[in-house]
Amino acid sequence: MRLPSLYQFFRHQVQHGFGKHGLAEPETVDYVSDMLTRFAHTRSLYPIYDREGRAVDRIADMLAQSHTSAEWEDRAPDRHRQASLSRHVGEYTLFMSGLFRDRLRTRGELGYYLANGQSAFWRCAKYEINWKRQNVFRRLYSDFTSIADALDHMARFQLRFSSANVTANTLIASLWRV
Repeated sequence: MRLPSLYQFFRHQVQHGFGKHGLAEPETVDYVSDMLTRFAHTRSLYPIYDREGRAVDRIADMLAQSHTSAEWEDRAPDRHRQASLSRHVGEYTLFMSGLFRDRLRTRGELGYYLANGQSAFWRCAKYEINWKRQNVFRRLYSDFTSIADALDHMARFQLRFSSANVTANTLIASLWRV
């Protein structure tokens, strides 16, 4: 029996889950499926490091990186780096607000993540020169909360995944270790 790739697994799940929420636009489904596949590897969740070499895991610190990296080198901020940081902030906040919503809600950070994620994708659309990708970022911006809601619903009901019941024996946990 041939098992689907991790991307194929997520593509199927996202297409099904998003379809239930009226978010069946193929480019958005593809983008979110790719994001989930990349974030299955923990190192992809934390690709930004501070000056001391520590992984940056707070949104405010991620946002500050676009300014501080240029200040360290006494130059204007790098547009490509700012676009990359904005994309990561958008993806990270979408991932967390969708799949780990209860954790954010408990910490009182859900609104903060939703607002910063949405604005990050707005910045991505401004930085992007390819009009097709620009449209994807615009949709992620305009539908951010709906997409996060769909991911939350998928995690709770479709994948039966919540941060409270993840164990080494659950299917989703084994997939996330890939």
